[in-house]
Amino acid sequence: MRRVAVVGVGQVPFKARYPDRNYQELAFDATKNALQDAGITTKDVDSAVYAIYSDMLMHQMTSDNMVHDYLGLRGKPGVRITSGASTGCYATRAAFAEVASGLSDVVVVVGVQKSADLVNPANMHRGEGVMMSESITHDVVWQHPYTPMPPAAWGIMLTAHMRRYGGPTPEQMAKVSVKNHKNAFNNPNAQLRIHVSVEDVLNSRIIAWPSTMYMCCLFSEGAAVLVLASEDKARALTKKPVWITGVGTSHDAAIPDMSPRTLGRTPAISNAARQAYKMARVRKPAQEFDVAEVHDLYSGLEILAYEELGFCKIGEGGRLVDEGFTEMTGPLPVNPSGGRVACGHIAGPSEVYSIGEVALQLREDAGKRQVRVRKGRGVVSTVGGPSASLGAALVLER
Repeated sequence: MRRVAVVGVGQVPFKARYPDRNYQELAFDATKNALQDAGITTKDVDSAVYAIYSDMLMHQMTSDNMVHDYLGLRGKPGVRITSGASTGCYATRAAFAEVASGLSDVVVVVGVQKSADLVNPANMHRGEGVMMSESITHDVVWQHPYTPMPPAAWGIMLTAHMRRYGGPTPEQMAKVSVKNHKNAFNNPNAQLRIHVSVEDVLNSRIIAWPSTMYMCCLFSEGAAVLVLASEDKARALTKKPVWITGVGTSHDAAIPDMSPRTLGRTPAISNAARQAYKMARVRKPAQEFDVAEVHDLYSGLEILAYEELGFCKIGEGGRLVDEGFTEMTGPLPVNPSGGRVACGHIAGPSEVYSIGEVALQLREDAGKRQVRVRKGRGVVSTVGGPSASLGAALVLER
């Protein structure tokens, strides 16, 4: 395989809604930023991979073709990837393979999603419209009719972990939320910048026990774009290429697996991480990374990700929180962007955004949210889909 580098990062702010922008315009804005960052134009792009999660939320099938044309890429190859809340990482893996194989020299990964234009026709409520659309991620014949909405479904996994391993505690989850809200203050693209205390988080209304409102991710709209290039192209374009040295994805059980092996676990994350670590030759994850961006779809899930990524033993993620291990000033800062809880979240852009964030950190171009880079490595992990079955991990190095 050829080496593959991230040479351009383009982002637009996460917002609860862009009432004045359609999805083509959001994709255009982020792509323009990424191409400018890479110092190229659309003429230099060989192909595109689109991270677009939901036709229903978009009100449009074949939305990738609509974006492709709007970006001025007519006639060039394109493909769309949709894999739940791991869509962006799966799309980046596809783009990586495109460059590594030699099919293309320069590929754009375009993550875009509108969501808040959809309403529940019964009461014209946008939030309920989004949740109803999200819920069909589950098996629509055997699971959807009796499965609770996403926050409760994720909560079942979390409470199983708490019972089996004795943690994390609600207080530890609240500390993660406080950390990520604090980090978001340094991110101009963050949707929510508010100061919250542990007490504020614990006393906010329950969404699905033990997760409260301030522990749950935001619903957002937005776009994020990466430019990936082969080694020859990368070295000609930039003095600070960020190499993708490990990629891993995992399709796990599509329906809840209550067996002892997986009860309270998120094996899709650990499966994907093992693949990425083997490829990147990572042996001691807790010691080899400067920064991590993980999916805190709720704050408890971030703690579970610590464990599945090998930052600590299973059941000990809460200890890392109490020790400040993942704070901005800790040995391994996690979610300096503010994460999905405070920066914003919608499947597709979120994961592309996370990869871009780690690339910016390794380039030391992250502004006020910059962490100290000593080892030159970062990791991204995501999880989503029915029963947290779709996991992905990428290792990046400068």
